[in-house]
Amino acid sequence: MEFKSTGSANELYKKLKTKFQEYQAAGKMSQVSKIDFNDSANTAVASGTGYKAIIECKDNVVSIDLDLSFLLRPMKGKIEEGIGNMISKALA
Repeated sequence: MEFKSTGSANELYKKLKTKFQEYQAAGKMSQVSKIDFNDSANTAVASGTGYKAIIECKDNVVSIDLDLSFLLRPMKGKIEEGIGNMISKALA
């Protein structure tokens, strides 16, 4: 999945990192058990039960590579929609 937004890779990454940390502190990301941030590469890896999402910020684009367990694959569309909403809110 790709989400277009204006800004450099570093700007987008900082915005997402800040929002994700706020969401976690507020308990709005209960489905995410762990997020590992890599500031030098402008990437993050979010994981939870049955999935792993690699988030990569590039100039004007945020891409997400979603790896789902076999049991979650039938719900891929709904999961992608939820991630898309979260990314869109964070970048707004």
